[in-house]
Amino acid sequence: MSINEELQLGRPMEDFRHEAVLNIVRTSNLLSQKGALLFRHFDLTEAQFNVLFVLRHKERMLTQSDLGKRLLVTRASVTSVLDKLEKKGLIKRSVVHGNRRIYHVDLTPKGLELIDQVEPRYRKNIHVVLEDFDEGACRRLIADIEKIRARCHALDAADFT
Repeated sequence: MSINEELQLGRPMEDFRHEAVLNIVRTSNLLSQKGALLFRHFDLTEAQFNVLFVLRHKERMLTQSDLGKRLLVTRASVTSVLDKLEKKGLIKRSVVHGNRRIYHVDLTPKGLELIDQVEPRYRKNIHVVLEDFDEGACRRLIADIEKIRARCHALDAADFT
């Protein structure tokens, strides 16, 4: 379904770049909504899943600050998510030797077991959504989206005033 039909616009959009951005945003929101339905079955939010995912695939110990940077959330947000995951027994925080203000964050065995249950189901859904895209098409899509993201990063806040 076209974005014009989905948004029930009376006439076709005249700005194809704006139409492209609306398609990206609408698709991103829809993917998040569908992911949230899956995560809810495991008593997780999207943010909590993302933390568990990053911790599952890390190559070194991560601090709360590292997680915040990787997930692009504020320090307060990452602290709140980690507090909830810790209460569920899915992660543990340990003081970094020599610096009592910084904590390493890691999965508990329970957290590892949970992410190992959720991630395959999540990936299965992604494969269904992208089943018409072969590896080449996926790589082109990735490259195109990376270009868009790079240009977004290059924009200055003044460009939006």
